[in-house]
Amino acid sequence: MTETTAPFYLSGADDHLLGNLFMLLDAVQAIDPAAQVKVCDFGFSPPVRRFLEAIGVLLPKPAFLSGHDHPWYAKAAMGDFLPPDEMATRGFVWIDADIIPLRPFAADVAALADDMRAKGQSAALCPDDVGCSLGDFIAQWRERGRDIEPFTTQLRDFGVDPAAPYLNTGFLICVDAGLAHAWRDLVLKQHVWLLFEQNSFNTLAHSAPEKIRQLDTAEWNAHGSLLDSAVADGTGRTRFVHATSAGDRHVDGELALGVDGKFRRMNLKLFLREDLRQRQLAHLDRFMTGHAALLAECGVIA
Repeated sequence: MTETTAPFYLSGADDHLLGNLFMLLDAVQAIDPAAQVKVCDFGFSPPVRRFLEAIGVLLPKPAFLSGHDHPWYAKAAMGDFLPPDEMATRGFVWIDADIIPLRPFAADVAALADDMRAKGQSAALCPDDVGCSLGDFIAQWRERGRDIEPFTTQLRDFGVDPAAPYLNTGFLICVDAGLAHAWRDLVLKQHVWLLFEQNSFNTLAHSAPEKIRQLDTAEWNAHGSLLDSAVADGTGRTRFVHATSAGDRHVDGELALGVDGKFRRMNLKLFLREDLRQRQLAHLDRFMTGHAALLAECGVIA
């Protein structure tokens, strides 16, 4: 592994997940500063855009996404936020904005990416915590009356076995520009439906399973029931914890957050586990306190 082949680290959001994005940026800087996260603009407001530009992390939204306002279109096009030669040479690691790391990871990720290239693999990601198959996932959401039939059609058109495991794109290593662009192209042709960008990645991944490495979810993308065994101080095997779950492991709501007498209402996804939640809030507090003057100057807080 060299600096020229180590993947870029990407996250992305719009104003809705701004508070969680601040947590992620602070956590990475504190735990593994070798991994510098750049932020894809999924539709930030001008004040937030000014702030992220000022701290040097913003990647502008590609012009071809104009008219595709849903953030999941931009997520599927994450590879296009990078220069084409850098995407081809280095690839990227995607980390959802509602994830924080618990322990260092950059050196192991870089070695993993190099091993994937050597073995002709395109991407690495984790099965979803519920451990369901693609067919089970479809059945569960069909029973809830959600728009899931496009997934059934997609899997059939690509010849994918519905018994394959459902994968979670919250943490994703991609070293293949071809796969990144195929994901973008498939998603841009679709209307907005349930998890359409993640479902589409599942379709592509399972249409060429020999190109995909499945990672240990409890280590790389602990969410849902797997949060129960995560060690909050980073001494366990869990590297990343993800504030998403099908059950009762996180809460999602709006809070007024302030620093130096200035405030902003933010939606936050917070762990219900006290020790994990306190880690999140400590990162958020340190980030906002450390950038208080600039947040006010850019109009993010007032």
